[in-house]
Amino acid sequence: MTAPTIGSNGMTPRIGRMPPLALLLAVLLQACSSAPPRTDPVYLQQLEQQAADGSFDSAWNAAERLEARNDPRAIPWYERAAAITPWTFRNTRAELALGRIWASGTLFHPDSPHVDQRVALRASPRKGERWYLAAAMHGNPYAIAELAKFHRDRGEAAAALRWDLRATIYERSASGSSGLPAAIAPSGGALHPLVRDIQRRARNGDAEAQVDLGALHEKGMGGVDRDGTEALHWYRRAADQGNVYGQYFSGLLLGRGSSGVTRDVETAAAWFAKASAQTFYIADESHWREAIKPPFWTFD
Repeated sequence: MTAPTIGSNGMTPRIGRMPPLALLLAVLLQACSSAPPRTDPVYLQQLEQQAADGSFDSAWNAAERLEARNDPRAIPWYERAAAITPWTFRNTRAELALGRIWASGTLFHPDSPHVDQRVALRASPRKGERWYLAAAMHGNPYAIAELAKFHRDRGEAAAALRWDLRATIYERSASGSSGLPAAIAPSGGALHPLVRDIQRRARNGDAEAQVDLGALHEKGMGGVDRDGTEALHWYRRAADQGNVYGQYFSGLLLGRGSSGVTRDVETAAAWFAKASAQTFYIADESHWREAIKPPFWTFD
């Protein structure tokens, strides 16, 4: 048998002994691997059996119940709910939930000794934005507001302004958290840089910027004239490129007859139909007819 090699310090290395750090890591790994499941396997099997019918309600129920247990297996169920066909406005609820989960890196669950409180997942702003955007592009008003907050919290002023403007048009007034209109007010006789950039890109054919510029004109923000006709011009330019917000806001402006535009519900309905065809659920007739009703108060 070969004798063990003598080390440089003259000592014979100990055989079969694990260094303290490696031993600690091994203990921790063993503890993690032996941790109890977040959701009882029998209960999990019941949820999966109940959700086997392929309906939105069953997928949503499974997702919510798993989330309440701080179990990341809720995510695939939310994804399944978001993809259920035939598509309805409820799909956007699942998209919104996925945006919230990934943006925050947390699952909604009670602070209870019966719920595993270990960290369940790591935040992914990229995934959070993608799901928020999916919900917003399907017409979910809450997603519009969440996207504005998401970008504002990350210091992304141009993107935050875009979604704050869209929320402002839908809600008829700006939210307090947006800082509008003061956030983009002219300074020293010059337009705000964000407003100048919107104008430049809109004139160069950028459909998203055309919607932004239309919103600025509809509300008279950022030092541009309040002019409903000009707003409609820019909305229509975006709409003609297939932009769903251009289509929806064209319908909204005509249906409400605001900012000096003559009310034309028939033409508005045609624009709403185009947006609805892109699974933009607030452009469905039951929603847009409510949205064009006169408010209790108006600043027009």
